[in-house]
Amino acid sequence: MTDAGGLRIGALVRNTDLAAHERVRRDYAVLSRALLAGASGQLRNQATTAGNLLQRTRCPYFYDTNQPCNKRLPGSGCAALEGFSRQHAW
Repeated sequence: MTDAGGLRIGALVRNTDLAAHERVRRDYAVLSRALLAGASGQLRNQATTAGNLLQRTRCPYFYDTNQPCNKRLPGSGCAALEGFSRQHAW
């Protein structure tokens, strides 16, 4: 907890611990639910806050230079939205 009443989360906090923390569950329920819904218990036990924030995109179009990708080249378009689906996450 910060002096202003906010929440400070350390980079190495495991997602399981963060989701189960009493204050997070009470005051930041959306965060807790998102962490619980985002992965299995085994993954949450290994995943950290910093790891999730620093993870590169998983969209397969990001690495396909033949397809437009706003994350790779801003303003080029988005193949995931404008083209066929490759089971992308967005």
